[in-house]
Amino acid sequence: MQRQARAALQELGELDINLQNNTRRLQHIKKHNYHRGICSKGGADGYRHREGALKKIAPWINSLKDRGIQCILLEDGAPPHKSRIANDYLNVQGIEKMVWPGHSPDINASEHDWPWIRRHVTLQFTPSCTAEEFKSQWEIEWKNLPIEMINRWVMGVIEVVRRIIAHEGKNDFHG
Repeated sequence: MQRQARAALQELGELDINLQNNTRRLQHIKKHNYHRGICSKGGADGYRHREGALKKIAPWINSLKDRGIQCILLEDGAPPHKSRIANDYLNVQGIEKMVWPGHSPDINASEHDWPWIRRHVTLQFTPSCTAEEFKSQWEIEWKNLPIEMINRWVMGVIEVVRRIIAHEGKNDFHG
């Protein structure tokens, strides 16, 4: 799958990291730079990404690989996804990561749920005063999210991929 992605990028005139045209640049990360980002406002850093997401999906990905199913992790270029601590964890787990440039069209169906939940929390509740209240409100709306809506978002990915192909991989449309 990785080879197919590279071949498609090469066909479009772009390599994984196209240093010839300087369209994509490698981010310099010091070796073994495991410092935590400032997350006082609840943001994510590499450590939180590793603990909250990667450690939960790594066993599942490895179980699929054990059954002979080829898996490649696709993440966007968000700083937590590019962090040394997250990438080292993936290397130790033997999980291959697909090169996915920044400013690429978003084909993640789960991106639609956050605005939906935010909109419904705003309509249903008074502003929360505590972190516990806030968490409770979001959990209630998460449970109320209809499966039909999720299915519609997932099926919409097909159309987004068609549009990406029609626009030759460029992000000049709203996906």
